Amino acid sequence: MKFIVDGMLGKLGRWLRFMGYDTLYFNTHKKVILIRKAKEEGRIILTKDRKLSSENPEIVIFLCGENTREQLAEVKKKLLLSPDPEKFFTICSLCNVKLEEKKKEEVKGLVPEYVYKTQNEFSQCPRCKRVYWKGTHWEKMNKVLSEL
Repeated sequence: MKFIVDGMLGKLGRWLRFMGYDTLYFNTHKKVILIRKAKEEGRIILTKDRKLSSENPEIVIFLCGENTREQLAEVKKKLLLSPDPEKFFTICSLCNVKLEEKKKEEVKGLVPEYVYKTQNEFSQCPRCKRVYWKGTHWEKMNKVLSEL
């Protein structure tokens, strides 16, 4: 399942990427572009825009949740999602590109020295070059995702 989130749901988009879902972020007032992109790529639009959802109910899901956790729960319920923990943290949270596994030696100098000394598993975005590892932030985020 692939998504587009509009400008009101950018944080939700990042969390969907953390879950391994291909999620585009569009912060535009030109809703026709959003609709066209969703139809071309088989994406579902997630929005807090009632008018957009009522005019395009076949591809747009209206979300009521006020915070990201509520919105994630709502998406899961409305679309009957079954998130796969094996896909968690496999997509760059910024670029929406599949991460590549990296050997420890390949990230030397790209991560803080303490991280290099204490971590053994790394991945990197081939587009923005951001490096990811399973630190304390990963543990906290994984806990939130598993609670869903």
